[in-house]
Amino acid sequence: MKKLLTVLLGILWMGVAIGQENAVIDTTVFNAHIDTNAQIVGGTITQEVAWLADADLELLPADSTSAFLLVSATTDSTALIRSTTFTYLVLDTGVLVLPALYALSSKGLYTVIPDTIQSQFLPAEEGVDKAAARPLAEVPFNFVWWLEAYWYWVALGGALLLIGYLVWRYAKKPQAAPTVAPEPERDYYKEAMDAIAVLRADAFWERDMKGFYVALGDVVRTYLTHSTGLPLSEQTTSESVRMLYQKWTAAQIESYQFILTRADHVKFAKGSWDVAVHRDCLDKATALITDFKPEQDV
Repeated sequence: MKKLLTVLLGILWMGVAIGQENAVIDTTVFNAHIDTNAQIVGGTITQEVAWLADADLELLPADSTSAFLLVSATTDSTALIRSTTFTYLVLDTGVLVLPALYALSSKGLYTVIPDTIQSQFLPAEEGVDKAAARPLAEVPFNFVWWLEAYWYWVALGGALLLIGYLVWRYAKKPQAAPTVAPEPERDYYKEAMDAIAVLRADAFWERDMKGFYVALGDVVRTYLTHSTGLPLSEQTTSESVRMLYQKWTAAQIESYQFILTRADHVKFAKGSWDVAVHRDCLDKATALITDFKPEQDV
């Protein structure tokens, strides 16, 4: 319903705007008058518009202009006359034309001859002369007054200086290196002996003979490489045996060769050994690792 009324009012205003040029001036039907035609800037002027109560007229809203500001509009009515009083604030000087007024009826659009006023500035009072132009008086600088006027800028500047100083001190201060807990020293001897004990206790060869010899060979090579500094893990069995000549005892070389050749036989030739050979390899590995046990642990 509101949208429909808005559309109808829009159509009505369009019709009024088009018909303003053809508005009828008839003071017997629609007339207006002002309280005075002499006014000053900043003063108010009152315009009253009236029409017969049975004239079936609808007063269109008035509006402000660049010279007049509409302050109020009050409506009154009697059995014979209806009227509206507009109060304007005068904003300009010279000969000023009040805003046009229109009223709409079933017979057409009515208007009145726009009223004019003569507006001027408030005249100077008699006997009052303008003060002579004089230079500005010099006021001595007062630090207390200055501080009262600009204290927040002083406080802001001090805060920025303090923040800058703290940032500079923090950036200049050497940052302590993060302490890293030292890793516990690796006990290769214990690792090797524990691995051999697991292989022996689990009888790993019963489930996977090749896996058993791969694990045993890795334990022996890894420990002896660490304890002797020789690159045993990077060499074949034959290369290792040739390198160990005159470095180890004959019994140590024989034990090392015994373990690794049997491991190679299972890994590469897909051979197999009985339980006695498995246990003999474990015994020789235990004895060989014990021979190279660190002196502090002996």
